[in-house]
Formats: sequence, C-alpha cells, structure tokens
Amino acid sequence: MTHSEPDKQLSQKDINNELEAHFRIIQSCSVKTDDGERILLAARPESRYPYFYPRDAACASGLLAYLSTSGLSIADDAYELLKTIAGFVLKVLGDDGHLGQRYALSGEEKSIYKQEDNNAHGLIILSNYLLTAEARGENIQDIDKFLLSINNASQYALKNYYRPEINLFHSTTSIHESALEEGFSCWTNFAYLRAFTLVSKVNDELDAPDIIPDRILTFKSAFKHNLFSIMVANKRFLRRIDEKGNYDFKPDFTLLSPFYFQFGNETKDYLDNSVNFLERQLWDPELGMIQRYLPFSGDMEIHTHAGNGPWFQYTAILAQYHYWCKNVKRGDELMNLIDGYKNEKGEIPEHISTCKRFDAFMESEWKTGLDFAKEFDKHILQDDLDFDKILEEANNMQRAYNEVADRCMIPDVTMEEGGYVMFVTPLMWSHVEYMKALLYKHGLYPNNNI
Repeated sequence: MTHSEPDKQLSQKDINNELEAHFRIIQSCSVKTDDGERILLAARPESRYPYFYPRDAACASGLLAYLSTSGLSIADDAYELLKTIAGFVLKVLGDDGHLGQRYALSGEEKSIYKQEDNNAHGLIILSNYLLTAEARGENIQDIDKFLLSINNASQYALKNYYRPEINLFHSTTSIHESALEEGFSCWTNFAYLRAFTLVSKVNDELDAPDIIPDRILTFKSAFKHNLFSIMVANKRFLRRIDEKGNYDFKPDFTLLSPFYFQFGNETKDYLDNSVNFLERQLWDPELGMIQRYLPFSGDMEIHTHAGNGPWFQYTAILAQYHYWCKNVKRGDELMNLIDGYKNEKGEIPEHISTCKRFDAFMESEWKTGLDFAKEFDKHILQDDLDFDKILEEANNMQRAYNEVADRCMIPDVTMEEGGYVMFVTPLMWSHVEYMKALLYKHGLYPNNNI
C-alpha cells in the first residue's frame, strides 16, 4: 500500500518544507541511547516529561506510518523512528502483556497512575509498525516476537480491563491522567476499538492465525456494535459512563475520540453534534482555541497545570475534523491561532494560560499543596507506588513551573489578563497533530476504519 496520488500534491515545495520542519522538531524530542536505540519522548529530556509515553508515541505512530509510505524526503527517517518506537514497546512490554503509563530511557517503568488505555496504545504502535514494514517490503526481524507480544497485550487487556457483562473497557485514568475518566470512557474504548481493528488487519496481511487466536479476531465486531450504541445519548457521544452507570454529558476534547481513532465515516452525525457542543463549551474567551475540559479547579478530579487554558494538540485535532468535513475556513482559523503562539523557533507548546491565571494557580494550588494532592491522589496511583517516583515527578513539576515563571512568560499589555505563559515547549504530540492537520487540509490523511 502506497500513497501515490498524495505524493503529487505534496510535491509542492512549501508544504513539503513545512512538514519536514515539524518532523525535525519531533525528532528533536527523541534520544539515542548507548546501545543505538532512538526513543521518542513526549518532549525534550530537560522538560517535565522526560519519558516514553505509550499514548503520545501511539498518536505519533499513525503519522509515521503514513509518512513512511508517502514518498516524501522524510519517509525513510519516519520509518526508522516508527521501527524504534515499536522495538522499545517490544522491549518494555511485560511477559504477561502489561504496558505501563511511561518509561525511562533504560526501559524502567516510571508509571504513576493506574491507566488502562496503555495496552491499546501499545497494540496500535506494534500494529502500525508491522503493517508499514509489510507495505514497504521491509524485512521484519523477530516477527514472531512482535506477533506474540500483540497476542499477550491483547489477552492482558481482555482479562484485566474488559468487562464482558457491559462489553466495554474500564479505566481509572486515561488521557487526562485523573479520575475524570473513571468508569467507561469514550477515549479508552475507542482506543481499544482502533487497536483491535489494527490487530485484525495484522492477522489478515501477515497471515498470523497460529499466533493471534480467533477469540481476539472475533471480539472486535461485537465490541464495535455495542460501543457505537452505548456511548451515545442525545444524538452525541458521551465523555464516559461512570461506574454506577450514570451518563457523563460534560464537554471534553475526548468527544472527538471516534474521529481521532479513525471511525469518522461511521459516526459522522453524532460527531457533528459532539463537535458543535465541545467547541462552544471549551472555547477559551481570552486566548482562543479549546481547553481540554471545563476548568472547575475546586473539583479534585480537575487538574489545571500552570493555570487553565487551551491545549494545542487538541485544537489541532479539532482543525483536522473541520478539514475532514471540508470546512477549510474554520480549519484555517484554528491553525492560524496555533501559529500565533509558536515561539521564534516555530515550536508549539502543550498548552498556554494567561499570566493572571498562572499566578493564581501558583498561589491557590501549587503553594497550598492542592495541586500535589490532586496529582498524587492515592485513589488513582499505582498500587504500592514507590515514593521515589512521586518525588521525582514532583521535582519535575516544580522545575517546569519555575521555568514558566522565569522564561516562558510573555507579557502583553493589550491582553486583559496581562499576557500568557507557555507550558512544555515543544511538545512532540502538538507537532504530530499539527502535521496531521496539514495533511487533512490537503485531503491526504486517511480517516476510515481500516
């Protein structure tokens, strides 16, 4: 499978150069280890996030899979990065199939939270690599190990996170890393639907029935049918169903999960309603773009790192949706807003807040210990978590907030709230979604259930 038609459009020098510039920033968030591995981190090593996150890497893997067969000058580099990401997952995946929240360069698990969507992300990474290698005609070393890992990770998720009586996957935390997603969340379940869809495709294209059993292959259809029915109410998607069966109608970026995980064609009407709702509710009146959820900071499940404000990767995904819907004008408006906050190197942060909100956060949440209490609520932490890991994360948090105060505050007297602050710049994931948005704009990035 190659993308011959898109190559003609992407031959335009300006588009090619912009894609390459973002890809090089993504590469700058990777680290080469002593044994020659290149590990893709969430941000640069000196940031708050000097770890490999399966979630962030899985989001990158879809883009890398596309680029690897695109004919662009960065195709081979994209493939090598995808290959090393998959190799790292193969290395750190537990013998029982467990995959944690994050890992150090050494492969040591550094997970803080109970986070049940990681196995889905691992399956997405492994499957994207195998399918891309097959499409490129590459030799896949240790192919049986990769297939066995897919089997183990699938079996672990079904045994530990899947609730057959409800036909959904359970989560304590997932994308937002808080109890906000406890229960049966839209993000976690569509992540697993994407994962098992790709696993089925691996079986078809690599002919692996002896390693990937029928139970895994037949599971997807019933799960998909149920998910499309149960995660909907009032003609739009739900953020989650809580553990007591209550519907959570609150606005959240994760209402875009069906689109993000490539099921847009089958859920278009519900998605349109969901997007109209979340875009109205989550729009930041001062800074523009969308927040990830409504920032009611008095709620222990709501984290407002460095002050609430818009998030760039989520705004770029919203732009992708508008481009996919042929609403180019709105997509361009969102991308122009993102462009307005790039630094002088063209780097995009994770999120921004206003100077006033940042100062209020430091006084009311950080200095009082409230942010620490939210971040390290025992309810969402890994069982028997070593306090050294908590201390390490707290130090990373403090360093990040000090950096914001010292170097990332951009005063602007014309702004009602005194200017803005940039948090974690560059964020690898922000550049991934920006690149995808560019591809969607030109009709190049696929959105289907294959």
